[in-house]
Amino acid sequence: MEGKKYIVAIDFGSSTAGYAYAINPKNGTIKQVYDCKFKGTGEKVKTLNEVIINDSNEIVKFGYEVRDYMKKKELKECEHLYQRIKMNLYKNLSEIESVNSNKSIELVTLISIILEYLKKDAIETILKQTKGYKEKDKIDYNEESDKIRWVLTIPAIWDEKNKFLMMEAAKKAGIVDEKNRALFFALEPEAASYYCSKELEIDDSIFQKPYIICDLGGGTADIVCHERVFENNIEKIIEKCTPKGGPFGSDEINKEFEDKVLKLLFGEDIFKTIKDEFMQSLNGKRKIKPIQYKYIPLIEQIKEFKEGLDNDYQNVSFPIDCSLFFLKFKELDMEKIIKNYNENCNPEWKIEAYGKDIYDRTIFFPYKIIYDLTKNLTDKISKILLEIISEVKEVSTIFYVGGFSNSKFAFELIKNDINNKNPEIIHFLPPYPEKAILRGAIYYGLSPERIKSRKAKFTLGMSAYMDWDEEKYGEKGEKIWDDRANKYVCKNTFYTFISKNEDIPYDNCIARTFALMHDKQDGTFGGHLVLYKSNNPKVIYIDEEGVEEIGKMDLCVENGNYKDKSFLATIELGGTYLNVTAFHRESNTKSNMVFENIDN
Repeated sequence: MEGKKYIVAIDFGSSTAGYAYAINPKNGTIKQVYDCKFKGTGEKVKTLNEVIINDSNEIVKFGYEVRDYMKKKELKECEHLYQRIKMNLYKNLSEIESVNSNKSIELVTLISIILEYLKKDAIETILKQTKGYKEKDKIDYNEESDKIRWVLTIPAIWDEKNKFLMMEAAKKAGIVDEKNRALFFALEPEAASYYCSKELEIDDSIFQKPYIICDLGGGTADIVCHERVFENNIEKIIEKCTPKGGPFGSDEINKEFEDKVLKLLFGEDIFKTIKDEFMQSLNGKRKIKPIQYKYIPLIEQIKEFKEGLDNDYQNVSFPIDCSLFFLKFKELDMEKIIKNYNENCNPEWKIEAYGKDIYDRTIFFPYKIIYDLTKNLTDKISKILLEIISEVKEVSTIFYVGGFSNSKFAFELIKNDINNKNPEIIHFLPPYPEKAILRGAIYYGLSPERIKSRKAKFTLGMSAYMDWDEEKYGEKGEKIWDDRANKYVCKNTFYTFISKNEDIPYDNCIARTFALMHDKQDGTFGGHLVLYKSNNPKVIYIDEEGVEEIGKMDLCVENGNYKDKSFLATIELGGTYLNVTAFHRESNTKSNMVFENIDN
């Protein structure tokens, strides 16, 4: 732990966010992991990842307090609400727009604001427990932060651009800087793997065969396969195949319910008007209190509808108060819209019961709707699991973690899909699946080296001028003469560092020397070092189909009179964050790879 007194893990999720911490870990052991508590969370370990910030980029409300705040008062013109923040990062967007004011902010800046808020809350919570800290006491957050090993959880399916932007946000938040490099990225399903092996009371032999961690969150499904091995009597974890997954989180059910049910029932224009006017009501520009007070309860009822599914769903319906639509559009006729809906909807989604009184605008939606929407999502997850089982062989157990795993019905749907073809596989749902990643990230922060190896997700390399080989390059290669090296070389070849599906040992680092021969008129010399990836394990040229540029660094030495014009490039492959640097020995010039402006 290099003198660190604490470990703090931050989980910045698609739907929720939070942190956990451990105090004074010694001799490779942790006595206790403490979960954070936010206002309004009750027994939950995380809060909503929603935020209201003002024009000065200061947080007004965060988490569940955002919903309470909006129920009680209108947002001021200077207050801006942001939701689904992490999914914008997953979509490779650089900015995010407020849902109520159309104000855009850089995604990195917004994430850094939230990370700094969580950092300060964590430090205050730890000090209260260890030093009797009081609210009036002044805290040097940077000094306290240096005592902490920080762990930030990220999806295993993220690309390098996502990780780079998250690292930049962590730097802006003061979690990591040149002085304090104690930040670890923990891949979320890997953290869950630590949790399952450390905290669950199950037969230890389960971990001696390949097992799958199925992390089901609000935004994504993130799935890996691990196996435990022992090296010098030390427990290690090896990755059996590359992580798989996609945007298959439970939030997709809410979106599908809006698109396929509510818009069909009331009309797309009416639904959009209600949603737009709710957003307008938040910023105080329009006094539409019935919409403001009824919209959030409507969304909460939809959430209850989604989470209330069980095995007795058939011939059962769920009541939702839809008076919001009738308050705004008084011409709406309940019987007519129900009749039109029933004529155009899926026959099994027909609405049979609804309020017949003018004051009763309750509609009873059949649970078959949620069943079908959930099944559509779990089918995608089951397909990925079956692919892994087919690829790895001898999978013993599937562990289900993440907030969506709390849906017992979704769990049963996936379990049945798998057991139809693989009845021998054990399905394990921990008592509190939403805790797995945060608590596991603490154990990861204590000993990240327990991940013995990972699988390369793609072939990684750089552009190079390789020695001409007639047999290898004669058919398609471009042969040119290198005056400095006094030999023929092949242009635009792909110099491979690691091939797809190769095992990458923990902390693996490759060092290679490159000569950049671009002298400039101003006396400097240098050039560009570009990183490429491909799904082809035997790629030869950088202009082949499927080869993508994922990172770039500019190398420039101010004084061009140095004899040695080569750079030593180091590529750290074994960790969770791809770090690439280039160094010119004589001038002591150093550059770092940038992934920010690369479109993957």
